[in-house]
Amino acid sequence: MLVCDKCGAGIIKGSKFCPQCGDPVTEADRINHLSTELQVAIVEISFGYSSSPNFQKAVDICKNIPSYSVINEGKQAKHKVTLPITEVELIINLYEIVGNWKSSKMLINGHIATKKDLTYFGVGCYRNRQRSYNPKQYCFGETEYEANIWGCKRLNLPISEWGSNWLDYGNFDKSGVWHFDKKRIKHELELGLKENELCPMLNRKMVLDTLDKFPNSINPKRDKNWQYKIEYEEINGEYREVATGVRPIIKKINRYIISDYKPKWEVNEIDEYSNKNKYTVNINLQFDDEEDNKQTRNNKISLIWWLIGITIILYFWLK
Repeated sequence: MLVCDKCGAGIIKGSKFCPQCGDPVTEADRINHLSTELQVAIVEISFGYSSSPNFQKAVDICKNIPSYSVINEGKQAKHKVTLPITEVELIINLYEIVGNWKSSKMLINGHIATKKDLTYFGVGCYRNRQRSYNPKQYCFGETEYEANIWGCKRLNLPISEWGSNWLDYGNFDKSGVWHFDKKRIKHELELGLKENELCPMLNRKMVLDTLDKFPNSINPKRDKNWQYKIEYEEINGEYREVATGVRPIIKKINRYIISDYKPKWEVNEIDEYSNKNKYTVNINLQFDDEEDNKQTRNNKISLIWWLIGITIILYFWLK
């Protein structure tokens, strides 16, 4: 899988350039080259002399930063500071002053960046996290629609009490056991990890370890932490309950989380009708038209013989 290291766009296998920004494809675009541990990105902001009335203000701010350096003097001076991306508020404030000057430049981990890189992707989410009432809960989702086991809601793989989303990646076997397609789930996780890699709280290793810890298969008949996801399908003119997947008991799902912090989500309870069908659902996973028609014919024949028998009994009884 390739993802552009400049703009984060997906790149089709065999392409030599990013379809969005035109950057040549290199080894840096392979997502398996991402760091496996938490790593704080480094931001470098540099600027030269400007006639802007805010020039001296920018210089005064930089002088308070230990990493500040200046090359040359007067109008030839080049001012530069480096900061960890966790200082995102300071970085944004400084860049808002100098960002429009021709002499200014911002690099994130050595790559040219824009203000969008600081306010959108994972960094923008990190800013909101730091302002939230419960930052740890924020990453795991504050609502049932954002609830996730990865520790990052921007990976866009929430876990819902109704199933669906990535929980649908898999299939049933003939005994009604659901087997997850972990390769596909990992593929989706890798895309999200790449897009949000600048977030200083994103722990790639923890995310992938969580996937490894997550069960490969689920049998709702035995595991009371899971239920069948049921839909109704019309089969030969009749509507039948069909299990199309599995769904978790959301209050118990944090057992799969690899973190000292265990989030809690406020969710709506499953209605009584759904609970009633939890253990009685018939697993109609595959349907053979010939066998189904044969069974229908047998049922009709049995009914005819039953009616003939009743008729004979009534005839002699009334006679």
